[in-house]
Amino acid sequence: MKIGKLLLATVGATVLLGALISTASARNFSVSNQSISGMWSSVEFNLPSGAVRCHVTLEGSLHSRTFAKVLGSLMGYITKAILGPCVSPGTATILTETLPWHVSYSGFRGTLPNIDSIIVHVTGASFRVNNGRENCLARSEAGRPAIGQFHRNTVSHEITEASISGRLPTGIECLGIQGTFTSDSGAISLLGTQNVRISVSLI
Repeated sequence: MKIGKLLLATVGATVLLGALISTASARNFSVSNQSISGMWSSVEFNLPSGAVRCHVTLEGSLHSRTFAKVLGSLMGYITKAILGPCVSPGTATILTETLPWHVSYSGFRGTLPNIDSIIVHVTGASFRVNNGRENCLARSEAGRPAIGQFHRNTVSHEITEASISGRLPTGIECLGIQGTFTSDSGAISLLGTQNVRISVSLI
């Protein structure tokens, strides 16, 4: 009887340990949908002489419903970017001819399996900002990417919100000075909807 109980306990512990190891070593993410939209009511573009705040909408697609936790791996593209309206007297313009912009996996926050946010880098994002004093071109590059942080509910696995930020070099017209941008919390949803959330699971 004691041997039977011991065997049962051993098997149970082995199964549990195997499940924990499997979850902890999960190498891939699984996404509920590949077509994604994000909207931010306030993105602040900062130049040395002042700031401009604008509404921003980004749309894009992932290459696959699954992607590996490999730093720097290309996940997908931002295919459409809409900027405006902006707070007067400043203005900003997205250089749509530079689309699509590349989106790469850059890491996560939290402890496996309870990842609470996923971080991506965006390169190629190009825009011009005019705050009334300066008129500067800025572009995200590999060494200075735009950063997206997608916050994830650890129970439902849904992406609840996202923020975008960056420290980007400007063009020669602004002597290459560093500009920055930060956002409020943006809503992330399935492209073409405003209430269907995206979920991300570990596999």
